[in-house]
Amino acid sequence: MMKKLFFLVSIICALCGVGCAGFSKQPIFTEIIGEEAEPVKIVKTARMENNAVQMFFSGTAEFLSAEIFIPETGETQTCSVEPMDIPDDFTDSEGQSGKVDTYTAFALTPTSPIGIGAPFVLRGSVSDTKHSVLDFALPFEGANTRPAKLRITEIRPLYSSKPKSEFIEFIVMESGNLSGITITNVGDKQNPHYHFPAAEVSAGETIVYHWRSVEEGIRDELTAKIISGGTQACPAARDFWGPYTSIPKRNANVILIKTRADGDIQDAILYCTEKEFAKRGAAPAWNDEELVREAEAAVASGAWRNGAVLKSAVIAPITASKSLVRDAKSGINKAESWALRDSKAVTMGKPY
Repeated sequence: MMKKLFFLVSIICALCGVGCAGFSKQPIFTEIIGEEAEPVKIVKTARMENNAVQMFFSGTAEFLSAEIFIPETGETQTCSVEPMDIPDDFTDSEGQSGKVDTYTAFALTPTSPIGIGAPFVLRGSVSDTKHSVLDFALPFEGANTRPAKLRITEIRPLYSSKPKSEFIEFIVMESGNLSGITITNVGDKQNPHYHFPAAEVSAGETIVYHWRSVEEGIRDELTAKIISGGTQACPAARDFWGPYTSIPKRNANVILIKTRADGDIQDAILYCTEKEFAKRGAAPAWNDEELVREAEAAVASGAWRNGAVLKSAVIAPITASKSLVRDAKSGINKAESWALRDSKAVTMGKPY
C-alpha cells in the first residue's frame, strides 16, 4: 500500500541545523511517496560559497534530479548533480554519526550566477533502492561573496524604556555587502543571532543596529534612498532593526560579529557591569559554558586581546542609559580601549 507523508520544511530545517546557511523561514511542503519501509531522509544540507548545496541522505539514494527556482522572477535554471564521498568523521545536523555506508551525498551546483542575498529554492526529487521517492523544496539565499568588514564603535547593551532601545554601532572598514553578516548575542539563549539583509555598504559608513523594534515607521535602510522613521533613527547612519520587542538583560555578556553564523569572527566585545562583577566573589568568572567558549573563540581569532576570562572584559558601571565607546585611536581591541559615556554623551549614529 503506497503511503504519503507530508513534512514541513521547518522539520527539515531542524534536521539541517547550522549547516542550512541561507534558509528562509517560510514553510514549504515536501512529499514522500514509498513503501511502508523507512524512506530516504535528508539528514543534513549545507550551502557553499559558490551556492552549491551539499545534500546528505540516510540510506542509499540512487537517483536525484533538481532545479533552481528564483521566486522574484519566476525563472528556473538547471543545476549539475554530482555524487559526493562521505567524510569519515561525518555527523548529521543533530550531531549523530553512523557508518559511512549508511549515508549518501550529492553536490548540486547552479549553472548560472545567483545574486548576493537573492532568495532561491532548490527543488527536486530523490529515490532510493526501495523505490521510495522524496520530493523536496528547500529555500536558500545567494551566498555573500563580498562580505563587508565591520568594527564595533559603540554599544548600549542595556535599556528598559520605550522608544529607546539597546543598540550596537559599527563603522564599515571594508566595502562590500552585509548579507548574512551575523551579530551573535551569546547571552540571549532564545534569539542569539541577527543576520543582516543584503545591502551594499562603503568603507567609512556608519551602521546602527537597534536590537528592538518598538515604533511605527521604522525601516531597514537597505539603500541610500530608504530613510527610516522613528525617533531613534540616525540621520547620519544606516539604520537596521531587530525583529524583537524585548531581549533578555545580560549583565555579563559576549557579543560577536561574524562574516556569517558559522563564519570568521570580525570583531567582538566582552563586558560586565561592576555590580555583577562584584557579586561573583573573590574569583569572578563567566557562569555559562557558552560564554566561556565564545570568549575563548574571540581571543583565538584576534578580535579580542588580553584574555578570555571575565576579568579581561570591560568592567564598568554600565546602566540602562549609558553606552560603551571605543577609542578610535586604539589599534588593539581590549578592555582599556573602551570608555563609558552617560546618557547625555551617547553618540549613537554620529560619525566615528
